[in-house]
Amino acid sequence: MIKAIDLFAGAGGLSYGFLMTGKYELKAAAEINKNARETYKENIVQDQSDFEFIQNVVGYDFEELNKKIEGRIDVVIGGPPCQGFSNANRQKNHLISMNNSLVKDYFRAIRQIKPKAFVMENVSMLSSDKHRFYESTRDNQEIDALIEQGYDIPKRSDRLLLSDSSFGGLDMAEIPQMDLGKVRLPEELNHMLSVLKKDIGNPRRLPNFLKKNSDAIIKRIKECDEKTDEQTDELNRQLISKLDAVAKAISEGEPERASDDLAYVVEFQKMIKFIEEIKSNGLIGEFVTSETGELHFNVNSYAVIDYVNAVLGGLYVQVGDTVNAEWFGVPQERKRYIVVGIRKDIYEKSGKELKLPKKPDGLKVNTVADAIKDLEQYEAEYEPDSQPIPYAGQEDLSEYAKEMRKGSSCIRNHITTRTTEKALSRFRKIEQGKNFHSLDISDKDTYSKPERTQNTIYLRLDPNSPSGTVMNVRKSMWIHPNLDRAITVREAARLQSFRDKFKFKGTKDSQYQQVGNAVPPLLAKAIAEVVAAFVE
Repeated sequence: MIKAIDLFAGAGGLSYGFLMTGKYELKAAAEINKNARETYKENIVQDQSDFEFIQNVVGYDFEELNKKIEGRIDVVIGGPPCQGFSNANRQKNHLISMNNSLVKDYFRAIRQIKPKAFVMENVSMLSSDKHRFYESTRDNQEIDALIEQGYDIPKRSDRLLLSDSSFGGLDMAEIPQMDLGKVRLPEELNHMLSVLKKDIGNPRRLPNFLKKNSDAIIKRIKECDEKTDEQTDELNRQLISKLDAVAKAISEGEPERASDDLAYVVEFQKMIKFIEEIKSNGLIGEFVTSETGELHFNVNSYAVIDYVNAVLGGLYVQVGDTVNAEWFGVPQERKRYIVVGIRKDIYEKSGKELKLPKKPDGLKVNTVADAIKDLEQYEAEYEPDSQPIPYAGQEDLSEYAKEMRKGSSCIRNHITTRTTEKALSRFRKIEQGKNFHSLDISDKDTYSKPERTQNTIYLRLDPNSPSGTVMNVRKSMWIHPNLDRAITVREAARLQSFRDKFKFKGTKDSQYQQVGNAVPPLLAKAIAEVVAAFVE
């Protein structure tokens, strides 16, 4: 058996697909989310006593893990999160996506273990130079050493926008040098003020928000007031003055009156967060102000793809390409970028060419009806711990449904979200294959900007086609093709190609999220076969 470990395993879709080949055994996995970890243990680990569960890959000793597994981890698989740096996108809550450092931890595992092969999923960053790392004291020596060894890692000068607001005549150049901890608001208060700023001007959302949060905001602002004294500096006094104006306007039922003061507070707190992220991540660069008073940070960056090619030191033959889940029998159009690497000594001995699968000729695509038609007769439940439902017996099943039922005698996780009367009214009016935009304007009254609603919202699935990419279908409010309800966790899992015996654990929303985040097992199985041809 080929020994494999799964980093950033989620609920286990990638691992499950590898197990379906009958050629692999999973010896360890890393997953930080509690509910996904429980799902993985339930379905992948089961009674395996020597399985190693890694809760956090950061700083983990993979060399020691390799020794525990008899020095023989053959394959490393996983999909490290890779949202990409925001590049000063002011709509982001963070200047830097901390998940990007996890890509480096993934390749640190490859370097320490030196497996025969590795697989990375959903890493579109490896297909272009748009996804970049910033120069940092944390690893700048490593990058410079790779460059000295002859690897090409060209650097680019970037300018990150930290704030385009003015703050009462403050000298923006001095702000990064200040003790900003004194003017950083408690996270709870900062969050409430940020939501308030977003809801001002929204006649539907604002009253509800104020009803729930007005007292809490005023209380938290009062607590900030009590911390001030004669030693408080001008910056702090200015912030308190703005907060007091917001509290007064809220208490008098006119929050809009203090919208400028509120914007000051929220934007200033966002700038503080950006500055602290730059410092805590050790970014190398300088703070500068523009002629118009904007605060920027100048820093060099380098492409993730260049880093990856250099850090592996030419030890692996790699191939990367976009594959579509529906090529492998998944009733869903889901495109993912896959990278497979085979260690050079293994590759050269094989005499084979490394290729990722292409779309088969004469492909018969499975449809939504193929996937979930047989589940219509079973009443959907609402509670996450609902009991499994036994199969009814003889039924007219598609070949795909028969495949999904293998190894099971019942339906698990056939749970859905409760529907409000407003949502139910919309469900009834939306035809198969249509979405929110097909509704009359009178049915869109709870949305402040209905024209900006995504096409995946309130989508009633077309039974005669594969579905679109399954995300968290609870949040998207996907509608059953024939029934006026949201699709269940199990129906979403069927669209992802999880067999019915696969049991999801945790809260209802977590189950939906786990399904949406997963690699479709049938796609994973196809990639596993490619790797097995070189390493078994």
